[in-house]
Amino acid sequence: MTGIVTVQRMKEIEKASNDAGIDYLRLMENAGSAAAAFICKKADIRGRNCVIVAGKGNNGGDAFVVARKLLEREGNVSILLADGLPTTDQSKEMLDQLFRLGMEVIPFGPDKEEMSAQKIASADLIVDGIFGTGFHGEIPQEQKPLFAQINQAVAAVFCLDIPSGVCAKDGSAAAGAIHGDFTITFHRVKAGMLFYPARNFLGKLQVVSIGIPEELGLDVLEDGILAEEEDVFAVLPKREADSHKGNYGRLLHVCGSVGFSGAAVLSAMGAARVGTGLLTVAAPSSALLPLMVRLPEAMTLPLEEDAQGRLSESAAPRILQALQNASACLIGCGIGKGDNLSHLLEQMLWSASCPIVLDADGINNLCGRIDILQQAKCPVILTPHMGEMARLLGVTVDELRRNRFEKLKNFIEKYQVIVVLKDSVTTIFEPGGTFFISQTGNAGLAKGGSGDLLAGMIAGFCAQGIAPVKSAVCGVYLHGLAADGCAARMSQYSMLPSDILEDLSQIFTRRGL
Repeated sequence: MTGIVTVQRMKEIEKASNDAGIDYLRLMENAGSAAAAFICKKADIRGRNCVIVAGKGNNGGDAFVVARKLLEREGNVSILLADGLPTTDQSKEMLDQLFRLGMEVIPFGPDKEEMSAQKIASADLIVDGIFGTGFHGEIPQEQKPLFAQINQAVAAVFCLDIPSGVCAKDGSAAAGAIHGDFTITFHRVKAGMLFYPARNFLGKLQVVSIGIPEELGLDVLEDGILAEEEDVFAVLPKREADSHKGNYGRLLHVCGSVGFSGAAVLSAMGAARVGTGLLTVAAPSSALLPLMVRLPEAMTLPLEEDAQGRLSESAAPRILQALQNASACLIGCGIGKGDNLSHLLEQMLWSASCPIVLDADGINNLCGRIDILQQAKCPVILTPHMGEMARLLGVTVDELRRNRFEKLKNFIEKYQVIVVLKDSVTTIFEPGGTFFISQTGNAGLAKGGSGDLLAGMIAGFCAQGIAPVKSAVCGVYLHGLAADGCAARMSQYSMLPSDILEDLSQIFTRRGL
């Protein structure tokens, strides 16, 4: 498993290391040495022109260590100070070591633009150590010419910790931010760099150790985990030769309305394709025909409907009765909105003992009645996209994007639910503060129905007895991985959510399942 930390958490880890005797200066030496070792693996340094661009903070100090190490490897090293002399004690010490070696240090400024342009234009590689993970906002006007020179260079660009101009907190990027060919991040991946647009600037990402011993136990300070294929398949149940359909769960799927039967079909197919043993689709009678045609394997529970073709209030007793025999329940895909549906949701959360997945209108019916969640006696998974989550929180999408970790942590602490926050990069948050990020998926998923398919997959895993948060991680990762395969096969333009199921089957086949 690959650990993820927020910027604030990384500061806490460094402080804990310092308090334990591995001080900040040693961490800086280790970081710069590890970065230099990686650079030397990727490029033959001897006799090559290496331009080190350093800021005035600790990221610049890391860069000074890199400069010294590359000089030891007989590189032709030049140092550009992007913003004057360093201001931290550790960076000052590292620069002093370079002065003692007699290295030339060029301060960047209006009168040095031509000199820096010549250095950068003749460089074989450039090391970006200007801002680091503390950056936010915009690039100072006086430094923009330097950033432009770096971005226009033909040299390979190695960024220390994160490309300068990219925010490690929320993944935003300032105009003119540096595009790295490689990003060498220290100790752990920083959460913000996994989101867009940050990912467009990283190039190839490499995590290097900065010498924090495992015995210090600081790994418990990690905030999150990067979902990876081996971790996902480790939790999927093995299908024994003497098993039967009852061994793989009973999913009750409350969905659909007139005009929205497609949502019911796609979500049901998603649940069926991840191995659910018994699937019962409960929907208004007039919305069931498309499902029976597309997925005859599913059982149906035809229900009373109102004048708009949505579930009637009188359908509640039959749904609650069916819920008693379910090992998981999915509600929301295409059901519409209304007071009777909010009341039904409340009754289900109150009476269910199995996990419930709320998607789409299951979430929308919470708006204005969010305290319903506190009545739940069962595990609850919400699968909102950014707009739905913003409405639940009463904030704008931009505000949520800038502060997703803080906003979701507070929400989950209050309501004790799992949230699958769908965006270009999807994050799974669980009570206790841990989050999981999946890097699978592509823009071909930006089509109606993709979320229905995902909700069905998550619910299908829950029905089989996989822990709710693990079901969410498995669903998100495999949904994205299948979408990546589908895009390669059909293109992001042409692929449809239903096409993804073929690629999902191929993934299971490849793994021998």
